[in-house]
Amino acid sequence: MRALQLLLKTSPAALLLILCLRLGTGAAQELPRNIISANLTIIPNGVPTNYLVTFSVTNHETPYMVIKTTIQATPNVVFPFGNFASTSCLCSTRNFFWDIQTFENATIIGLAQVVSEENICPPDVALYPVTGDKVFVVDNVNITP
Repeated sequence: MRALQLLLKTSPAALLLILCLRLGTGAAQELPRNIISANLTIIPNGVPTNYLVTFSVTNHETPYMVIKTTIQATPNVVFPFGNFASTSCLCSTRNFFWDIQTFENATIIGLAQVVSEENICPPDVALYPVTGDKVFVVDNVNITP
């Protein structure tokens, strides 16, 4: 009886809070899962101004997915071999490599996005439904004198 009297004196906001805490949150309030993740590494490549950029993208879902990867950099970075965008099929982890040249400090950005493209993955595999999910990683090249 005492609990019922206390409950009747409680404000509606407090009751709502108790109800939400007791029942938990709905699926709509859960944070979205990361279906892909990425890692960017930059290492010297022989000559002091040359670097190898490795962009690793990992699929955290079971089906294959089509991803588009790009690399962007500050204007002082040169891509001697071009080709800084790629569309490919991703089943687990895939590494993308770029050679760059820079004579001063620079910022590199790797971007991976789940896209809808045909004839990239084998025709007999299940594809992850396209969601537009994307991930990006930023790293710096620091030139030491």
